[in-house]
Amino acid sequence: MNPETRENPDTHSPAWLEACAVFVAMVLAAVGLSAVFSDFAWLPAVLISILLIVVIGAIFRSVPVLNATGAAVIAQCIVGLITVLVLCAPSTLILGFVPTGSSFTTVIDLLSSGVDDLYGTTPPAPSTPGFTAMLTIAFTLITILIDGLVSDLRAPKVSGVLLLVLWMIPVFFAPAQVQWWHVVAILAAFLILILSPYFPATKWRGGLTATVAGAVAVALGVGVPVLLPEVPTLPDRAANDKGDLTVTNPFLDLRADLGDRDDSTLFNYTTTESEGRPIRLTSINSFDGQSWAPTPFPLDPFAIANEGLPWPEGLPRNKNYSEERINVTITDDYDQQYLPSPYAPQQPTGLDRRWIYDEESLTVVGNGEKSGGQDYTMEYLSINPDVNDLQSATPVDSSDFETELEVPDSLPASVHETAEKVTADADNQWEAAVLLQAYFRGGDFEYSLDAPEKASGDAISDFLADKKGYCVQFSSAMTIMARTMGIPARIGVGFGAGTESGDGYEVSMQDSHAWPELYFEGAGWVRFEPTPGGPAGNPPKWTVASGSTSENSEEDSEETSAPTDEPTDGAQESEAAESESPSESETTAAGEPAGANISTYLWAGLIVLVILLLAAIPALWRLILRRRRTNDPEQLEKVWTEVRALSTDYGQSLDPSRTLRFNELVLASRAPGGTDDSGDASPKSDPPSSGTGTDSTDEFTALRSPAPPSGARSSETDTALSAFVNALESQRYGGRKESISSAEVGALIDEVRTDLADNTSPGSRITARIWPASIFNPPR
Repeated sequence: MNPETRENPDTHSPAWLEACAVFVAMVLAAVGLSAVFSDFAWLPAVLISILLIVVIGAIFRSVPVLNATGAAVIAQCIVGLITVLVLCAPSTLILGFVPTGSSFTTVIDLLSSGVDDLYGTTPPAPSTPGFTAMLTIAFTLITILIDGLVSDLRAPKVSGVLLLVLWMIPVFFAPAQVQWWHVVAILAAFLILILSPYFPATKWRGGLTATVAGAVAVALGVGVPVLLPEVPTLPDRAANDKGDLTVTNPFLDLRADLGDRDDSTLFNYTTTESEGRPIRLTSINSFDGQSWAPTPFPLDPFAIANEGLPWPEGLPRNKNYSEERINVTITDDYDQQYLPSPYAPQQPTGLDRRWIYDEESLTVVGNGEKSGGQDYTMEYLSINPDVNDLQSATPVDSSDFETELEVPDSLPASVHETAEKVTADADNQWEAAVLLQAYFRGGDFEYSLDAPEKASGDAISDFLADKKGYCVQFSSAMTIMARTMGIPARIGVGFGAGTESGDGYEVSMQDSHAWPELYFEGAGWVRFEPTPGGPAGNPPKWTVASGSTSENSEEDSEETSAPTDEPTDGAQESEAAESESPSESETTAAGEPAGANISTYLWAGLIVLVILLLAAIPALWRLILRRRRTNDPEQLEKVWTEVRALSTDYGQSLDPSRTLRFNELVLASRAPGGTDDSGDASPKSDPPSSGTGTDSTDEFTALRSPAPPSGARSSETDTALSAFVNALESQRYGGRKESISSAEVGALIDEVRTDLADNTSPGSRITARIWPASIFNPPR
């Protein structure tokens, strides 16, 4: 009997082994997903569903009668449905497992609740019933799909990719909570699925395979995140996905804020502009005749300020603005919903993604966040409208600005009459606006905090008669009067520029302020400043002109001379040049980290080197094994083991049940019948067996030549392989001690490798060198 004769192993993975691989992989995927949650209350339901799915699949695939029906997936779907209902809606089932109509309704309600929880919580989130239902259903479906791919379609690589669907949840929802062990868990799950077809034939000698796989998994898990760019997270969503977002009305608090004796700093800022600008919180555009309020804007949880704000309405893209930047640091005491920023904000940095914006007003509010303690940078557009554009602006379509043109019927007629009288000499809407501002700043009106806090229609009429008030009355009166002239108008609410402090500005509650914002076609929303005192400061240069009345005070007379100083094209170019200097410094500053972070690239290179070294472990170990087997030329069986290992590396495994002569022909690609589709050398039809367990006489006669005497070589022997087989046969069957020289061993290995390489693909030749198969499937 040939000592090499053994039973051929079944290369197909047993159903239970595949089921175990899928179960372990899915459990590890659940561990990776745990980064999203603050507890593990959701995990038992998920594990039960995974276990039942893989057990049902293994039963149907391991029992021949059931396997023949091909109903494993159908059975898994039925069991999965019942499992979900039992775990999520047990009280609605008859006898504890028979579903009713309310069972499905309950599960749908739980899913809806889970969606609401998704919008209303931030990672790490608690395990709500809604989340548990969503995860149980998701893992049930994905486990059925992955189990089918591994066991039925033999596509473990595709199943491994599907795990990325689950991995996307922590990557996008909770990147800050992802730890190294979450990454290792998902990578281990991926490797288990990919390697599952090789488990039956693998001998884990010395733990080498496990060590290599684990080391590579850890290296990839720790190293790859360093090399990859930062992944943006999905937005944290609002607690309610219906209706409008209602925020407080800061306009109502201005009187109290201005009267606050506490002048402690609310926030400080630095800006790239040469002087401070009013810091805006929001705009107030809705007036019902009694009070002003911001219009509740539609909730859009995906309007994430961090992703950039839209272009300001009506502002040209090629002129009348400069790109600026402000750095704001807010104290913990100023904790409210609006985000301070000059108009028009464009791109914040350093904010949580729960800060969202209103597309029309460019108001940035916290969706569950407050401003206290925020430290951020905001890139914004500093509006510098051209007077010629304002003068030539045509009236707007009233249907586009219904709210901003609304004048309540209850408004006293005296307000409209005063507006017509003041603007009687205006030739266009811009001149009308300038005359309104000059009217309030002309010296007849007095800034005073003793005025009533109300800004109703009657209060505006009283203010025009008493000529005494503060920014609430001034901004309200000019805004409503502009509307009566057909100019869209709203009120900006926020702070004055603040007090200079070092290189920046400090803002306190006493800097609280409100001002009108008027809309002109071709220019957009433009700030005016009718309040002559308080934190208002000087009016913008584009709001003073020769349209002012001759009765103006000396202060306003200085303003009326301003039109001669309106910015010309050259002045605009100068301003643009000034605004470019910060951009250049910013570019320089941005370039510094690239050089400063050279250590990052060194670490990245080191990690890549480590990964390459780990990947080279199989090739290095293979070289060590070869030297051990071929070190002693007298150990012919060890040399033959090396020959068979080479064959395995090149995908041409030798059959140990065949004779040496037959395997010699296989190695030389001269075996009868060629090779089968799998690449294993074997004849297409085996000779009939003698029934004794040995090779048939015909095959033995055809393939085996008599071994020559010791020390003699056949005249037909002209290859190193033939000479070696002769020597090995003589030792095995002739009982004679045979030996060959080290040079002959080297020639044998080179010859066999060359023959194998000549009969395989380039890819297989590379794989045989860097990832030899005999390491994981040693020759028997």
